[in-house]
Amino acid sequence: MRTFTCFTTDQRYGVPTLSFILAADEERAREIARRELLSAREHTGIELHENGRCIFTEKRSFAS
Repeated sequence: MRTFTCFTTDQRYGVPTLSFILAADEERAREIARRELLSAREHTGIELHENGRCIFTEKRSFAS
């Protein structure tokens, strides 16, 4: 298992929320990160890091 660092931007808070994801590979970690992004309407973006390097970022798009 590999450890990934996740920063979730939430419109309710001034700083991103830090969490950790344990996953077998980067693809699975990205799936988990996307699920986290979509888990709350207030989540506006997510960054996934491994060994201090950003490997994935996604912003939520809101339809007007």
